[in-house]
Amino acid sequence: MSRTKKMSLFLVFTLIFGVIAYFHESRVGKWIDTEVYEFIYASESFITTALMLGFTQVGEVLSMVILSLIMITILMLYKLKFHTLFLIVAMLASSILIPVTKNSFDRERPSLLRLIDITGFSFPSGHAMGSTIFFGSLGIIVKNSGMRSKGLLYALCAFFILMISSSRVYLGVHYPTDVIAGIVAGTMVVLVATMIFHKKLDTRRITG
Repeated sequence: MSRTKKMSLFLVFTLIFGVIAYFHESRVGKWIDTEVYEFIYASESFITTALMLGFTQVGEVLSMVILSLIMITILMLYKLKFHTLFLIVAMLASSILIPVTKNSFDRERPSLLRLIDITGFSFPSGHAMGSTIFFGSLGIIVKNSGMRSKGLLYALCAFFILMISSSRVYLGVHYPTDVIAGIVAGTMVVLVATMIFHKKLDTRRITG
């Protein structure tokens, strides 16, 4: 994908994030939150709750740090310096942008049907943003590799983003618009990182 197309996509996602940020507490935003929340929470059960707790743990800061360090180690072993820098830049951006955006919007978390205790602001979802940045970056690395079964790996990355993000709504600690905004913001970060390392990720390929 050319840098121009990446920039165009970035602008589109910036517009989407801006619209969500502006309308997330409006009547339309609250309607979306209610409808999506009821759809997700309709599947409440002991097994579903256990699964959602597991996925939300994957999206915790400590888990993301550990997974990032594992991936950085693997990439360094393959001597993929630009891939390593790409992931480091993306995750550092995540650690900076999540608290900055949360404190900028200072939206209170939902108070009904909360299954876990948590503090801090709600918009956007840090789990959604962080997981999108991490697994989205992995998707870019997979794309610029010689690995087989890329479709399966893409699907796994998308699956984890979806489940981690959905778990935050199911557990009652985020509104649906929080996680949608988090996914959009995370995608924006990945796009910027790919523009920074434009074509450099093609220099070496992982095989196997």
